[in-house]
Amino acid sequence: MHKTDTRKLTQLALLIAIQLILSFTPLGFIILPGMVSITIMHIPVIVGGIVMGPMYGGILGLVFGLLSMYKATTAATSVVDQAFSPFLSGAPVQSIIMCIVPRILLGVVAALVFRLLEKRIKSRGLAIAVSAAIVSIMHTVLVLGCLWALFDSLPLKSVFLTLVTLNGFSEIAVAVLVAVGVCRPLLRLTRRE
Repeated sequence: MHKTDTRKLTQLALLIAIQLILSFTPLGFIILPGMVSITIMHIPVIVGGIVMGPMYGGILGLVFGLLSMYKATTAATSVVDQAFSPFLSGAPVQSIIMCIVPRILLGVVAALVFRLLEKRIKSRGLAIAVSAAIVSIMHTVLVLGCLWALFDSLPLKSVFLTLVTLNGFSEIAVAVLVAVGVCRPLLRLTRRE
């Protein structure tokens, strides 16, 4: 096995371990009664996509989606959270689509946007920050858009704007700060090798 492959597999394993820790502790999903949980589970996906590329970002996104389904099945605190569980939502196909598709796209698009911006923006830190912000917005829009489109009977539409602003802005801010802090040194290290 090539040194680069071993390094990427190790990084992938570490990021999946972080996702598991976040998922099985209160750190990953900040539960607000009656609302959609705010998550920081998207951050390892963004970091993986930026540092390792679209394939690894997609794998991390898949893990995120599976863990969010598990969390919704075992610890849903609202009807909206239950929509993320194929066992509790009453619409299993819609739940699976909502949990998996936006999360895989999150990792893939993070890698592609960063690659594009890295060529156009001189500051790597700024390219990371803008990439993290763009894909966080995309993720929020896709997940909440799926809630809106696939679960018409949910009482979500009356609080949709609140969900977008509360969840979206907090998840974007955290993603930008952490992605820049983690990705810059990792990219520096991996490109030096």
